Amino acid sequence: MTGGSFLRPWRSAIADVRGAAAVEFALILPVLVLLYAVGFEVCQAATVNRKLTDTTVQLANLTSQYTKVAKSDISTIMNASSETMTPFSNTALTLVLSEISIDNSGKASVTWSESYVDGVAFTGTPLTTAPTAPASFATPNSSYLVVQSSYTYTPVIAGTFMPTLTLTSHSFMLPRNAGSIPCSDC
Repeated sequence: MTGGSFLRPWRSAIADVRGAAAVEFALILPVLVLLYAVGFEVCQAATVNRKLTDTTVQLANLTSQYTKVAKSDISTIMNASSETMTPFSNTALTLVLSEISIDNSGKASVTWSESYVDGVAFTGTPLTTAPTAPASFATPNSSYLVVQSSYTYTPVIAGTFMPTLTLTSHSFMLPRNAGSIPCSDC
């Protein structure tokens, strides 16, 4: 056997590219699947965050239209507002609706506060300390509503690659038809 005939099979094997596309596809497929899964989860999380913001604003908006409320009104408003989260589960949703009063010296205090956790009204921890509001809400002898919400988003597809996310939102709103919105049984 001559030296040229010994190297001929190796040269033809190196020059053969018939399986190159399959090998490249096998190498890139896991990266593409991971990229798709993470992209899907980021889009889902953004959708949940948008729905959480909508729910928070709608709860404040609905409540601001009342002149007085009772726990039954608050329960109805919270249940209706939480439907905005559909098709996402309410079991990961927490809402806290509060009225904050500003005294004549400009000091804020919680007038009443109710919470909604996992689809059940009046569970969880109501607000006890007034949050810092925008300066335009700190008018002496006035009141405003504050809604704080959170949602625990658990990734569906990329759960092994992405952690659980806690999304939060808040909204401040002035009462529309009265100076304050008293709650008769809160």
